[in-house]
Amino acid sequence: MLNSFLDGLKTYSAGFKQTVYDDSGKELEKSVGVFYMRRPGMFYWAYYEPYSQMFISDGLNLWIYDQDLDQVIIKNVANQIGNSPAAILGGDVDINHLYVLNRMQTKDSLDWLELTPRDIESEYKTIQLGFKGGQLAQMVLFDNLGQKNMITFLDAKRNPPLNMKLFSFIPPKGVDVIDNRH
Repeated sequence: MLNSFLDGLKTYSAGFKQTVYDDSGKELEKSVGVFYMRRPGMFYWAYYEPYSQMFISDGLNLWIYDQDLDQVIIKNVANQIGNSPAAILGGDVDINHLYVLNRMQTKDSLDWLELTPRDIESEYKTIQLGFKGGQLAQMVLFDNLGQKNMITFLDAKRNPPLNMKLFSFIPPKGVDVIDNRH
């Protein structure tokens, strides 16, 4: 299921709704935004509500732009992406080497696949991917603190033409730039 989705995948675009729940199932936060990805390693993940924040990668650098704080943090992608959900979709990684894959039962008309990281120090305990008609429809992340992060992809497009400018970032004048690349 995941391999057939990734096979031939070069670019991907979607809107998303994201809801974070605490360990007791109480809703903590809702947000909406857009996601663009070009393999390998380039992505643009932007939140529009309830706040404006962008995560942009050109495959080497990761820019985290928080408009409310007037701040940009720059990091090396290699030190940040690793075995994250971004690496699953957009990376050039051996998924079977990083995760134990387990097919789950169909639920809510989605075919589910659970990925359990082989690295016990991973940020996530498990990642569940929900597919509909062979396309990624939902991603549910369970972190080590018991929180659940549910992302529903909307109007997803497989291999749309994407402008390379999406995957680079020039900080606006006047913002604080914190360069953490080493």
